[in-house]
Amino acid sequence: MKAVVFDLDGTLLDVREAFYWQFERLSEEFDGAALARSVIAASAHGTTEEIVRTLIRNTDVPFGTILKRHEELRLEAYERYLKLYDGVADLLPILKRMGFGVAALTAGNQLTIDCLHQTDVHRHFDTIVDASRVVNSKPDPEGLQIIMTELGAAPHEITMVGDSVVDVLVGKNAGIAKTVGVSHGFGHVEALIAAGADHIIHDIPTLLDVLE
Repeated sequence: MKAVVFDLDGTLLDVREAFYWQFERLSEEFDGAALARSVIAASAHGTTEEIVRTLIRNTDVPFGTILKRHEELRLEAYERYLKLYDGVADLLPILKRMGFGVAALTAGNQLTIDCLHQTDVHRHFDTIVDASRVVNSKPDPEGLQIIMTELGAAPHEITMVGDSVVDVLVGKNAGIAKTVGVSHGFGHVEALIAAGADHIIHDIPTLLDVLE
């Protein structure tokens, strides 16, 4: 194995409380009532724009205005609640010392990448592909293909790690060696298994046990 590619939100970055808070506030402001957390969690996959379109029903306000307000709330939420999952800060430098390339593939935007700087783990990544660098978001393999080109790695040398079904599917669609589902984010173990995850782990340090 030559490289490990991580999803960010829900995999390395514990954004659960931040995610719920921003959309509770956004739905309260524009739709008059805060959405239930179960509804928010069910829509937690896709690009930021896709999630906002799914959750906010108000058509009287220009969508650009809603997006701008969401970005303000998202920034405030990350300042309040953002943290790394346990073990992430230790695992990333270990992977580098072991000779692995380390990359991130996220449907998020620059704010998500800024979170890596905020948590001081950005220096461990060789490359990061966010929504601005692709035409087609996960589970389309475009982002993984960019990463493989930049790392000089073949599909059989790549492991993809993520908390959602789309993270598993992007790996399958790119024909990579291994997909690892993480149970501590927004996904469900049963769904990750059904999508074909090669391994399920319940915390980030356990990843070392399934890398070959």
